[in-house]
Amino acid sequence: MKDYLLISNTTEDKIKGNFLDFISSQVENYLNKKINYKELSPGKAYEWELTPNKYNEKFKNTIFELKKNYDLDFNFIKSSSNRKKKLLVADMDSTIIKEESLDELAKQIGKEKEISFITSEAMNGRIEFKKALIERVNILKGRPISILETLKQNVSINDGAKELVKTMNMNGSITVLVSGGFTFLTEYLKELLEFKYTHANRLQIIQKEFQKSEITGKIDGPILDKKAKLYYLNKYIKKYKLNHNDTISVGDGANDIEMIQKANLGVAFNGKPALNKVANIHFNNTNLLGLLYAQGYSDKDIIK
Repeated sequence: MKDYLLISNTTEDKIKGNFLDFISSQVENYLNKKINYKELSPGKAYEWELTPNKYNEKFKNTIFELKKNYDLDFNFIKSSSNRKKKLLVADMDSTIIKEESLDELAKQIGKEKEISFITSEAMNGRIEFKKALIERVNILKGRPISILETLKQNVSINDGAKELVKTMNMNGSITVLVSGGFTFLTEYLKELLEFKYTHANRLQIIQKEFQKSEITGKIDGPILDKKAKLYYLNKYIKKYKLNHNDTISVGDGANDIEMIQKANLGVAFNGKPALNKVANIHFNNTNLLGLLYAQGYSDKDIIK
């Protein structure tokens, strides 16, 4: 077992030599041992290997106090012998993609205010997810399926997503996209980003006169929610004969809490308060490459 202090910011080269020396001095003061940092990405990500049980809450609080003065992510990572994980389970909306997909569909039909409010309440855990999903989908009733194709063409992939999936795939990991969103988009992203598996809800679509198809405002089959996300995490652990220490998951909202709690490395990516309370890693200034840095990958290991 080894522990690590990871400091990162991928938005710009903000981490300078004098700051690294300062952090090293703080580590030495508390551990009574000189520890050299390892550069994972020049100016963007560095780690210090710590001896488990040799540092305390006072040291952690001293490091976290620095957040007030620096736009950096500070994370203490407890690593098992399986530091490079064998299973990644990722949320889609506001995680792998920048957008909330239902909000984007709402923009196309002039219902953005109605749907985005419900989305926000659900992601912060103030509305039960299933109820919120049913309400939002109902607002799409009667709309042409062309709005789905428009969203696919305009969706924005978060920085680092492609490298994250490709690097983990090439290192023998199982990569899974699990979303409370919809299959029309997850299947598209599966092909684009090369996820091995994907699971999501299915919009009900009917064919009208003149061969035109439209959204009914209903969902086909059982609704995939936070329980389902945990189910799929457990499913792939069992399927590939893995264990808890082999897993990393990432999400941003209350719907991701259960899978984040279960994974060995549970990452809140620009997380909502409800998720931040339970995640053991938080990235607010670091793109999705942070998940690779948290596993000990450096830039030379990352596949573009």
